[in-house]
Amino acid sequence: MALLKKNLWSIFYLLTLLFTLYFAFVSYAQWQRIYAQAESSQENTVRLIANATQALYRTNEVMLDILGHRFLEDTAYQDNLSAMDTLNAALEGSPAIISIALVDPLGNMLFATNNLDVSRFPNLLEQPQTRDSFIEVMNSDSMLFGRTYFFEPFQDWIVPIRKAVRHPDGSVYRVITAALRLDDSFGHIIKHIDQDNRYISLIVREDMHVQYASNSGDNGYQIYQTELSSRKQDAIRTAIAQTHGDILDNLWHANTPISFVYASDNSQRLVSLQYNPDYKLWFLLMTEMELLWKDFTKLLVTYFLIFLFVLGTLYFLFRTIATAEAKRNADLLYQATHDQLTGLLNRSYLQNHVQQWINPEAGPFSLLYIDLDNFKNINDSFGHHHGDLLLQELSQRLLLTAPEDGALLRHGGDEFILLVKEHDDNALLALATKLIETASQPYLIYSMRLHVGASVGIAKYPQHGETLDDLLRAADIAMYESKRLKNRAHLFQNPMQDSYLRNLHIEQALRGALENHELYMVYQPQITGNGTFYGVEALVRWNSPVLGNVPPDAFIPVAETSGQMPRLGRYIIESVFRDIKKIQNTHQLMFYTSINLSVRQLLEADFATYFISRMQKENISGVWLTLEITESLLIEDIPSVLPLLHTLKSYGVQLSMDDFGTGYSSLSMLRMLPIDELKIDKSFMDAAVADRSAQQMVQSIVTIGKNLEMDVVAEGVETREQLEMLTHLGCDRFQGYYFARPLDTEALVQFITEQQTFFDT
Repeated sequence: MALLKKNLWSIFYLLTLLFTLYFAFVSYAQWQRIYAQAESSQENTVRLIANATQALYRTNEVMLDILGHRFLEDTAYQDNLSAMDTLNAALEGSPAIISIALVDPLGNMLFATNNLDVSRFPNLLEQPQTRDSFIEVMNSDSMLFGRTYFFEPFQDWIVPIRKAVRHPDGSVYRVITAALRLDDSFGHIIKHIDQDNRYISLIVREDMHVQYASNSGDNGYQIYQTELSSRKQDAIRTAIAQTHGDILDNLWHANTPISFVYASDNSQRLVSLQYNPDYKLWFLLMTEMELLWKDFTKLLVTYFLIFLFVLGTLYFLFRTIATAEAKRNADLLYQATHDQLTGLLNRSYLQNHVQQWINPEAGPFSLLYIDLDNFKNINDSFGHHHGDLLLQELSQRLLLTAPEDGALLRHGGDEFILLVKEHDDNALLALATKLIETASQPYLIYSMRLHVGASVGIAKYPQHGETLDDLLRAADIAMYESKRLKNRAHLFQNPMQDSYLRNLHIEQALRGALENHELYMVYQPQITGNGTFYGVEALVRWNSPVLGNVPPDAFIPVAETSGQMPRLGRYIIESVFRDIKKIQNTHQLMFYTSINLSVRQLLEADFATYFISRMQKENISGVWLTLEITESLLIEDIPSVLPLLHTLKSYGVQLSMDDFGTGYSSLSMLRMLPIDELKIDKSFMDAAVADRSAQQMVQSIVTIGKNLEMDVVAEGVETREQLEMLTHLGCDRFQGYYFARPLDTEALVQFITEQQTFFDT
């Protein structure tokens, strides 16, 4: 059957290939037909235009000959009113001719028909648009066209035709010239022949000035007063050479039409060209290739629909035959690779398809080993049927929680495995926590609420193992560590060993750091928008004789997790009060001081009582103090925090929301909090000058603060550009290395004194 299926589709692919080749051949033939028809029609049209122009202007040349000889034979003819009336009447039959004029060899108008005042007509040798053609006609025995130009006395575009009237000795007696309206001469011929306005028309002189252009419109001055650009000339010559080979010069001046495709700017055109050697004019008709492609596309769509219908019919027939066999194979494969109870992938799938995950090209991934807590009690107390229903519901929950690109398997019993592409520790722990929360929700089975927990162990490829067995062993070890605490998630610890040991050392060293006075306070100045000193932010530092300088972001989290934060927090508050009181008493300096609070400090039951009592004991007014609270803390537990904040506010303490913009606070939440100040996180400063989105974020924070009548403080200001940007956006105060680094008390007093002296002067 498999052989039949393979041969069946081979036949279908062969037929598809043959039909496709036939479709391509027919399409190509139709395009050649459409192109040939368009080319032939355009060449016939340009031939008609050239012949009609030749006939019309041959008649005009005969007329100019007759008039010229008459003027030569009778010099008084121009002063004979009766003769002039006869001439004017004759011209009424030639509506394209505006006037006939007689010009002396110096270019001066002597007279013109219709009693026109020639005194206001320009000298033909003095106009750049008439000078060259006038000189040329003086040296020629034939009628010549002058350049198309805008004749001010007539307020119209004209095409002059001129012929020299010579004495028997060959010297020029006069030049007789006729002014033809452009639209009633060339324009009339082209519009009469091309009544459907299908083509773009162009007539070009041998000196490369345009004699006529259809649809010139407001661009007439530019078109008729400048030569055809050398770029376009070269492009046309190149197109002719590419289409017709090496006989370019013959074709360029050929008296028969030639056609070629010319690329102009962003479009392509089919061009038909014919040269008139008598009047030295090129006649060009152009059709946008886009129009030909549209005609071809309409035809192609019809053929393509027929092609699709035939191919679709064949496919339906072949597909019907193959579907039954494919369905039977799929059912067998599903049964072999899926768990019958939950419908999830099973252990067999993992063993047979693990190469999709473990191979050099696949990249890193992580394995989460999920094991239920207390599931055995469900089976023992309520029976396996209840346990099976719980596992089925749990499977659906885990499927909804797992990433789309992950693979969730039932490994056996109450154990599940989730393979994910995620490799970041924090993201993996967050995912594991979400899985635990999902699994720990109550299950309503036969009106009974059942509860289980879950523990998760995480292993990462290739750090924790390069084979499936190694990864399962590492994840199992991490999972049992989680089960020791219940409802927990742990990463396998080998890659984290250095970090774990360092945190352990920090925790141990921190316990004796307070007694040994290893921690101390520094103060970073805050500057107002007009450049005056406002206050400071108190920052804790730790110089350990064992570990060296330990940054706050390293030991503060350890203090919180190890339960040392309440003691450390009170040490910070007391140290700040002591330093500030000393500066006030010794130097008589008053300024605002900001103190950062941690999560554990603020949630202490007696924190407000302690803080207020210490403030009163040191005789420090609350109006000079500001407590900085992180945005994430406020969001986590507003009901618990809000009464505490109001209590502190009642004693004059100012409240600041630190790192604003990095959390997820809403405007409604912000309005209900008694916040006096918003503090823009340093991360925005690092990108605000160059990054438009970061700058817009800063502007939004400033706007929010102003609308809620709060001060806005920017931290991390390090450059003049940042300061100028923040000042422009309306920020109230600034702090950062641009003004000063964190200072000890002596340096702070010196800074304040110097700043005060500076501003006093």
